Amino acid sequence: PANSPNLNLIKNVWRLLKGRIQRRFPTIKEEARRYERLEPEDFEKYTGNMRERCLAVITADGGPTKY
Repeated sequence: PANSPNLNLIKNVWRLLKGRIQRRFPTIKEEARRYERLEPEDFEKYTGNMRERCLAVITADGGPTKY
């Protein structure tokens, strides 16, 4: 369970960042600026439920979860 994809929070953060830049073809500098503007609140919705994610993975014995 420690390597479970259900515990991969960065995937959600990348999806958030992708949504912010999807309409354009930004330069690397523009992408870096957008990344730097991410606020802690942007991450909280993914990290705030980490306990529930871990419990779901344990309960599912490493199988699929809703995450």
